[in-house]
Amino acid sequence: MSEAAPNRDAQIAELANLTGLDAATAERYLNASNGDLGLAATLFFDESTEQQDATSEPDVDMADSDPTPDPTQNPPPPTSAGGGRTLGGAYVPPSQAPAAASSSSRPAAGRGQPTQRGVAGARTLRDLQSENQDFFAGGEKSGLAVQNPNQSNPRDQINSILKRARQNAPRPGGDEEPPTSSFFRGAGTTLGGDDAPSRTIPDPNANIPAPPPRAHRELHLWRDGFSVDDGDLFRYDDPANARTLEMINTGHAPLHILNVEHGQEVDVEVHAHKDEDYVKPKKKYVPFSGNGNRLGSPTPGASSSASTMPQPASGSTAASTSGGSAQPTVDVDSSTPTLTLQVRLGDGTRLSSRFNTTHTIGDVYDFVDRARPDSQGRQWALMTTFPSKELTDKSQVLGDIAEFKRGGVVVQKWK
Repeated sequence: MSEAAPNRDAQIAELANLTGLDAATAERYLNASNGDLGLAATLFFDESTEQQDATSEPDVDMADSDPTPDPTQNPPPPTSAGGGRTLGGAYVPPSQAPAAASSSSRPAAGRGQPTQRGVAGARTLRDLQSENQDFFAGGEKSGLAVQNPNQSNPRDQINSILKRARQNAPRPGGDEEPPTSSFFRGAGTTLGGDDAPSRTIPDPNANIPAPPPRAHRELHLWRDGFSVDDGDLFRYDDPANARTLEMINTGHAPLHILNVEHGQEVDVEVHAHKDEDYVKPKKKYVPFSGNGNRLGSPTPGASSSASTMPQPASGSTAASTSGGSAQPTVDVDSSTPTLTLQVRLGDGTRLSSRFNTTHTIGDVYDFVDRARPDSQGRQWALMTTFPSKELTDKSQVLGDIAEFKRGGVVVQKWK
């Protein structure tokens, strides 16, 4: 007994050092394992594992758990197979337990069995949310697969958008434009005096930009996607477009798709094409825009060439452009029949003069040359209006021309 006592104390000290228990608790574990140090350590670690599993499983019946476990009274088995206990209360290792389990023994998957965990099988909540969840309803012999009603579906977003469009939900700001203020705005100047000079008060709202005007966009819902105005197709099967539909459905405008500024109001007109696939529309015809020259106006560079021509009578030129008194006169015999011709010059000026029926087309050419001497530097011709015909025969008498028997209009055309 004297040799067994130091050995017993050494086992207690070694078990306490290994498990961190005090000497009394370590001795109870050694007594429960019949002095087997390895079995006592196994009992302690298995009990610790069971306590951790019990705290992680809230559905375990609390009546089955012992609030103050005592290895000497009810030591748990070290493995799921479990050991036994003698009539005296001593624990029997699993190797010595009978192969057949009694009907009152616990099942193999009890709470004493540790759960295997590994890094390779670890998963996150995002992985679980990304998977499609299958739901089933029915009895033992019949079942029906149903969809998750909370799962986001582009088709549901489309139906919601169409429903809101049919209801014609009013916008938060109303349909009317904000009224313009009628009070004075801008900078002001104070009244000065003998002691204080006048000073300028700047406008505090000068740097505040005006809100952008309300925009209008057309949203087309096709069978395979949606488009805005005449833009490209955004497919339904693209996950990035689901967020765009959700924003439109909640009344927010995606800036990159609707092409609007931040804070700008936009009216979205919805067009449903559920039974049609998207077809890229043809580009709309845009009429000519830019600068142009009016018919009859001098072509670019003509003024420079005309300025190089010699001016036969500078005085007459100044007189012709000074006013209405500079219009040249025609020698008219009042005793003979007369007619009135309206001459439309190439620069847009209109002149009117009386001619005798005996005057010729050459006299009209001479009248235009005297009215606009600068036109001698360019080639031009006189034409009738309706029908348009060039008057090339300068010897032709005005009274013999059917268009001029009662007067008419002559147009100067640049060549």
